[in-house]
Formats: sequence, C-alpha cells, structure tokens
Amino acid sequence: MTNLDQPKAKFFGSIGGYVALIALSTLFYELSLIRILDILWYPHFSYMVITLALLGFGIAGVVTSVLAERFVWRQSLALLLTLALAASYVGVFVLLSVFKVDFISFKSISILALRVFTAFSGLLVPFFLSGLILSLIFTEYAERFGRLYAWDLAGASLGCILVPLLIPAFGGPGLLFAVAGLTLVGAVLLLNEQRFKVPLLLLAVFTTAWPFIGKGHRDYLEIPFHMDKRGIISLTKQAPLLTVWDRISRIDLIRYSDLFTWIAYDGGTQTSYFYDFDGDYQKLRQDLPQHSNRHFWGRFVFASDWLKEGTGAKVLIIGAAGGQETKAAVAFGASEVDAVELVGSVIRLGKEKYAIEPYTNPKVNAVQGEGRSFLRASHKSYDIIQMMSNHTSASIASGSGAVSPNYLQTVEAYKEYFGHLTANGVLHINHHVYPKMLLTAARAWQELGRKDFTRHVLIYYSAAWANLPTLLIKMSPWTQEEFDRVDSLMHSKFKLIHNPLKPEMDGIAPDFFTGHLSPELEAKIPYRIEVPTDDRPFFNHLRKHLGPVSSKNPYVDRAVKILLNDSIKQGVPMDVIHLIVTAGAALVLAMVCLFGPLLFSATGRAKWDGKPAFIAYFSCLGAGFITIELIFIQFFQKLVGYPLYTYAGVVFAFLLAAGVGSWLCDTFALSQKRLARLLPFVGIPLCGILLILLKEPLLNFFLQWPTAIRILATVVLIFPLGIFMGMPFALGIAGSRNKGRGAVGWAWAVNGLCTVLGSVLSVVAAIYVGFTVTIFAAFLLYMLAGFLLPRFAELN
Repeated sequence: MTNLDQPKAKFFGSIGGYVALIALSTLFYELSLIRILDILWYPHFSYMVITLALLGFGIAGVVTSVLAERFVWRQSLALLLTLALAASYVGVFVLLSVFKVDFISFKSISILALRVFTAFSGLLVPFFLSGLILSLIFTEYAERFGRLYAWDLAGASLGCILVPLLIPAFGGPGLLFAVAGLTLVGAVLLLNEQRFKVPLLLLAVFTTAWPFIGKGHRDYLEIPFHMDKRGIISLTKQAPLLTVWDRISRIDLIRYSDLFTWIAYDGGTQTSYFYDFDGDYQKLRQDLPQHSNRHFWGRFVFASDWLKEGTGAKVLIIGAAGGQETKAAVAFGASEVDAVELVGSVIRLGKEKYAIEPYTNPKVNAVQGEGRSFLRASHKSYDIIQMMSNHTSASIASGSGAVSPNYLQTVEAYKEYFGHLTANGVLHINHHVYPKMLLTAARAWQELGRKDFTRHVLIYYSAAWANLPTLLIKMSPWTQEEFDRVDSLMHSKFKLIHNPLKPEMDGIAPDFFTGHLSPELEAKIPYRIEVPTDDRPFFNHLRKHLGPVSSKNPYVDRAVKILLNDSIKQGVPMDVIHLIVTAGAALVLAMVCLFGPLLFSATGRAKWDGKPAFIAYFSCLGAGFITIELIFIQFFQKLVGYPLYTYAGVVFAFLLAAGVGSWLCDTFALSQKRLARLLPFVGIPLCGILLILLKEPLLNFFLQWPTAIRILATVVLIFPLGIFMGMPFALGIAGSRNKGRGAVGWAWAVNGLCTVLGSVLSVVAAIYVGFTVTIFAAFLLYMLAGFLLPRFAELN
C-alpha cells in the first residue's frame, strides 16, 4: 500500500514533500540539461530546453484534461510514474551519449531536422512525466490546490540553487544521476512498507553516487562531444590535462603546442591560452615586438601597454582568462594590474594549481568577478582599461533566454569605462563589428558632454584577426608622438582604419563619431546598427533578415560576413534557428493545448459560461509571469554582477515568493472574497512599478556590499512582487473547479503554452522596444487577467 492510497485527509499531510521533490527534480533537470547542451551544442540551442519543458508540461496537462473524466484515478500509479521519471533521467544520459546531433557537419537540413526531432523527443520525456504526475495530483486534490502549488513552487526554487552548488562536484552529466536519485527519494515518500523503503533508498544512494563510481580515471563522468568545435574532439583523444566544471563554464586544459596550453571553454565554444612563460619579464620585453606570436595572439594584445611603457600605469583587465593582457601589462612596466575574470576556475588554475605567471606576480590582483560590477564597486582610476572580446558562452550564465545580452558593449558601459580612466587614460578594446562599437562609444562620449570624439579614437584592422579589430580611445586627444608610437607597432601587420590626426583621410562616415546615424546611412548598412543600451543590450543581434549580406557592401568586413553569412547552413540561419524552432513548437503546442481539450475532453466539450475568459486568463498568467521573470534577471544583473548568481537568486526569489502567495490564497480562502481576490492584480503592477522607479538608487546603495549581501538584497526586493504573482494561478484554479475535473489539466496546458510564447515574444519585444516597455506590457497582462477572472470564476 502507498501513501497515495490512504484517505485524503491523512494523505495530504505527506504529499506536500513529494510534490516539492518532483518539482525540484524537474527544474534541476532543466538547468542541468541547459548546461550539458551548452557544451554539446551551442548556448543559443540549449535555450530550447525551456521550450521542451513547457511543451512537456503542456502535453501532460492536455492528457490530464482529456482523461480526467474517463480515467479511474488509481493513486498507486504515482509510484510507477515516479520510478519511470527516475529512469528517464538516466535514459537522457544514455541518449545523449549514443545519439549525436552535429550542427556543424550535416549532409542535409532534413537529416539534421530528423535528428533534432528525435533528440528533443527523448529529452521531452522527463518533462512530460513530471508534468503528468503534478497535473494528476493537482486534479485529484483541486480543493487544496493553493497549498499543493505552494509546495510545488518551493521545491522548484530549491532546484534552481542546487544546480550551481552541485555542478563543480558532479559535472553536468553527473547531475542527471543526482536528479534520478532525488526522484527515487520521492518514490520512497509514497511507500508505507519499510521492507520496500530500504532497498529503494539504497538504489537512490547508488544512483546518486554513480558519477563518482563510473568516471574511472577521468575527472568526471562525461558525455562524448557531439561537435568538433575548434577541433576539440581530435585534441581530446589524448586525455586533456584537466577538466573542471565551473559554475559558469566547463573548462578543459589541453596541451596544444610547444608554446601554450589551450583553455577550452564549454567544449570549444570559446578559447584562451596559458602561454609557457618562465617569469623572466626582461627577456620577454626584449623579444617584443618581433616575436609577439611566441607569447601572445599578436602585437595588438599589448598596443595600449606599448603606448604607456615606462609610466608605471595602473591597469584593469576585464576578462583576464589565460593572462595574455595581464602579462603584457607587467612586461611593459605597469605598477599594478587588476585582472578580473568571470570564470573563477581559470584564475584558480593559473594562480594555485599551476602557479602561472602573471597570476603569481605581486603586482597582479587576480579576482573572480564581472567587469562592470567590479568597476562600479571601485573608486580607482586607471591609465588603461582593456577588454579582449569578453563575453561568457554559457546560457545560464547570461540568464538571457533566446538572445544573449552583452552588458560590456552598451552606452552605459562606455560611460563607466570613461569615468574610471585618468585624464590621459586609454580604453583598449578588441571586439567584432567595430562600426557598432564606435557608434556606441560615441553616443556615450556625447551624453557625457564631451566633444571632438574623432580626435580621441584610433582604430586598426586585420583580415587575419577580423573578429578582433583594435579600438583605442584616449581621454585626451592623440598627439603626433603618441600616434607615431602606436603606429610603429601596428602598421606593418594592421590596416589603419581611423587616424585621429587626419580623420578626413579615412572612409568612416562622420556620423559614426556623433553617436547618431542618419536614417539614410542606417538603411545602407545591411545589419542592425542600433546603439545598444542597458535597456536594449543586444549588441550581437545583427541580423536584419534571414538571408546573407553582400560582401561588397563597404560596411561588411570579414567579421560581419563570418557572423551573418557563414552561420547560414543550407539556407537556414543557425544563429536564430532556436527562435524559429521555438515559434514552431509554440504553434504546435497551441493546437494541442487549445483544440485537444475542446475536442476530446468532457470539460472542453461541455458548454459553460466564461470558457473564452478561462482560456485567456491562464494565457495572460503564463505570458506575464515568464516576461517579468526574464526581465528582472536582466535588471538585477547590475546589482549581483555574476550572471549565474543573478539567475539563481531572481528565479529562487520569484518561485519561493509565489509559493507563499499561493499558500496565502488557500489559507485565507481569497477566492471566495470578491474584493480580496482582485488584490494581486492591483499589487503586481504597483509593486512592479515601485521597484522599477527605486531600482537605480537601491542598486547603487547595495553595490558597496559583499556578493552574498547583494544576492540577499535581490531576494528581499523581489519577494513582495513574487508573493502577488503566486496568487492568480491559485485563484484561477479555485474558480474553475466546478467546470469539471479536466479544467485543472487544461489550465496547466494553456499556461504552459503561453509561457513558451511569452518567452519568445518578450525577447523580441526587448530587442525592439527595450526591457522597460516590455515589462509594462506584462503588468497590463496581469491587469487584463484581473478583469477576466470574475467572468468564469463565480463566488460560492
């Protein structure tokens, strides 16, 4: 006999923990799968995991809605479903190990589509099973939905913080066994007989421990690479020196040549090097610039240090990685260097395990952190601020969803860089698409009230390093002596794009130096050139249309061609395929979630007042919740700094607070109070608007505190809004119980559908109108839901 076979009153006291564990395992699996696919595929493909989760939940809701009236509920079925769910998590490990999807090398788009469909179908199974378990329980115990949903949200909130805590020990694939073990513990909660509990607990322990038992001589239990990104498959045939699953990225150290060790981020998505160096800086300096490639990617790495040699410069490196820029700063006589790197394991490996120069140098302060957060918390001024194509490749780390934001390339970012430079300081950036970089920096310069930007900018370009043009911006105008100094280093290997002393000689339109392009000029540029801001931080969103751009256009250099044209495979732009697939999945889900219950469910076929309002209500909740959650992740990144910690903190706060709101609805029977049930639909926009208005002063106040305090402040600030956001779903379910047993499953399905749609549309809206306008649209959705609730939910 299982606990589920007990009378409801007795059973309800123990089911909460079971629901929490199933919800915990679901979000745990979702985040683990995103991290795994970051490595096996690319970050923007792994975004589709969110779509899969909601698609699985939507289908489960439809199945529940259709079967609710016909199916005789046997509560012991939950035990079998739970065991199947645990097995499915292990099955995903097997599937990804033997069935590869290669987005680089494929024979035809139809074969790729078939392989993607097959892989996604397998990855969907755990989401479907967990969604089915939860929707069946919610249907059976609909009269206590508020409290059960609170347990669900509380469990999910714990799941989102467990993944970053456990991934360094288990590795991404190992988390699949950890979540299977957690699910088996959930099965134990369903059992009464002790003789079954002990074997199941032992199986849970063994399953959880398998990543450590089965890894053999390797650092982790791993899934073979699917794609040969930067040749990583061939290079790892000989065992890598070391593999580390950092909370931000997976790091593989591979001996690449006699000169350096390759630092492969996320299976080769990004790269850096630990160059061999004996610590003799005098000998290194004598080798430069003639033998630059023995020690650096090229001479462009130390262009600003070359300029400032002998001045005892104070230097900030944002994205220190393998330490090339830091080593150059020390070699050219910097007095102190702050080297900031988001992936802490790279710093620790260089500083502790391998004791690599420059990270052991007393002049170097190497820290884990996010560049802008480090700057905002610092009162120092620098002679050089340097960035080398700095961004993270992990999708959870960016917390972004479909399109990755880049907060290091916005108007506000450049203002902060300029504000932390000395009077003669220089900003040194190597990053792709220099026209957009130049335009963004010019806008920041103009908004600061500064003039004659053209006299402060020096740009070099090389086809060999097309993705890393060199942009040097000095706070004081360039002098002939300074220009000659840099040009003596660069002219033999790089093309001079802009000479600040002879601006009329280059081909850059003067508009670029004002920060504002004329509509005519903007129309001539075949990619998106809009200036990114913190409200619209999508620097890398360049594509205007799905086709290729003409390489004959004067504004299309090799970097743009690589980004836009080379990403098109057999007519399909792989950089936006995730949005296309998600939109397609949403359409399929719409057909299933809307017409499945209407045609096959007794609740859907029955005539009852308010059916359109019922569908629209749960649609508003799904789209509104995901939009607010995704945008607040972006808002609070400025405070927390670490993208992954921001994601975990914001999602944890929303889910836990929403659980409290759901519990309050049930405890105080708000669904039966005419005015009280409208409280959240007023509270959400009021709390949200107040938080937005106070956001900047509050964030600036908390920036001075340690990271743990900033995360706590994030949770506290979000919590009141989250409580209100947890109420509407519980109120809607309470108001629709009398519509038939299938109503709960149908609401679950429609909510999942519109969460998918909301996640896509919120990103698209943010690109075109910004985060602020998009979040106000989400507040309006909740106000519309408040208008719809009385039209189907009658007071008893």
